[in-house]
Amino acid sequence: MENWLNKRAQLSPTKIALTYQGQSYTFAQVLAQAQQRAQHLIGWGVQAHQHIGIFGLNSLDTYYNILALQQVGAVIVFLNTRLSQEELQYQANNAQLKACLVDPALETSVIMKIHNIPLITNQILKQSPARPYSPAAMELSDVASLMYTSGTTGRPKGVLQTYGNHWHSAINTFLNFQITATDSWLCVVPIFHISGFSILLRSLIYGIRIYLEPKFLPERINQLLIHEPVTIISVVPTMLKRLLDQNQTAQAYNNHFRIMFLGGSPIDLPTLKICQKRHIPTIQSYGMTETCSNVVVLKPQDARRKIGSCGQALFSNQIRIAGTHHSGEIQIKSPTLAVGYWRQQPLYQQKFTTDGWYRSGDVGYLDAEGFLYVQGRLDEMFVSGGENIYPNEIENVYAQYPGIDEIVVSHKADPQFGAVPIAYLTSKQSLSASELRSFGRQHLAHYQVPVEFRLIKQFPRTGSGKIQRSRLSQSKFQLL
Repeated sequence: MENWLNKRAQLSPTKIALTYQGQSYTFAQVLAQAQQRAQHLIGWGVQAHQHIGIFGLNSLDTYYNILALQQVGAVIVFLNTRLSQEELQYQANNAQLKACLVDPALETSVIMKIHNIPLITNQILKQSPARPYSPAAMELSDVASLMYTSGTTGRPKGVLQTYGNHWHSAINTFLNFQITATDSWLCVVPIFHISGFSILLRSLIYGIRIYLEPKFLPERINQLLIHEPVTIISVVPTMLKRLLDQNQTAQAYNNHFRIMFLGGSPIDLPTLKICQKRHIPTIQSYGMTETCSNVVVLKPQDARRKIGSCGQALFSNQIRIAGTHHSGEIQIKSPTLAVGYWRQQPLYQQKFTTDGWYRSGDVGYLDAEGFLYVQGRLDEMFVSGGENIYPNEIENVYAQYPGIDEIVVSHKADPQFGAVPIAYLTSKQSLSASELRSFGRQHLAHYQVPVEFRLIKQFPRTGSGKIQRSRLSQSKFQLL
């Protein structure tokens, strides 16, 4: 295929591509900037198919650097700006980076301390000679990006995502959301995650505007949703809760707004009901880095009658539940599935069944209409007295309890039942274990009620912000 930016600039030269900090840029203007940077990248020595890192925030520079690397045909390796020096060094070495483009705002960060990888700052890039080039085509079989998993279990794995993966993902979303030229997408999730990068690519394919925000500031985001013609925003559950908390007067969003697109992890039902009460069209989804964003999404018209569901498999995707019981492992077939793990192909192949289905490692069930409900991770499930317990189900119930900021359910060994649930939580209020147990007995089966409630100051997290359940047992806590 022709380079997506070049094609979009040809089809929609005067259409707004990007609004950043109050300034708007057309697709023609964006192409001109990307071409200019690409000329300097060629002059520096960047070549097609080389692994080139991107270390950047949601900024104008990061946006143009991504598009410039696509002009050259390099494989973009996204580095999480929240990682430690050791984690960055591992990923840079593992990805065999030829160089790494650094956001000007991060030139004093830990990235400057990594070894053996040339770092290209804006100043270095501008000082490189500008050389002519032909824009790289986007062959659907070519690897477009390499994105590392969060590493909640072991070392992060480099996921190889092709242009074909991204194309099918974008088309699936296009059909499901019935995108039109009047849509615009607010991007406040990080571009170095699949959630953010996919928005950038959808903009090129659909020809729609992105509102790019450098940080998630709830008051700022709510004001944009109220006063700007934003139609779609991607958020994770914690973002949605903070938006609701900040907008205490429940001020309505603009008349064009139609989708609060929710991903990352399941959301609790009480929060979804608040959204319904405030007439905020919240759409749950299910996907992962290996599927280049979402493979299952609710249609907007199904949101109210299927509350709690992630939706149905998108047009080119298939899902099934493995096992003979009502719930089991979610397995996937999709053209959006990545082609492998960088330098760990045997490990990737182990994730597939003999008949070609991808094992997600997540547990859920399908209702009679084929709507998916995610219950949690397979490796988080445990058995207590013969009963399967999914921590996510317990967490969703306790999310309704006043005063609990965050809660994660784990388990400990028990001589009678094999294992019993325990809960780690954060709170700024005084909580009582007896009242917490009483609440649990009203809403859960007796074997699901945690036997201990452990108050901690903060949860251990990965660089991408996910809670590391495996490290919870090492956390200092106060027993309620």
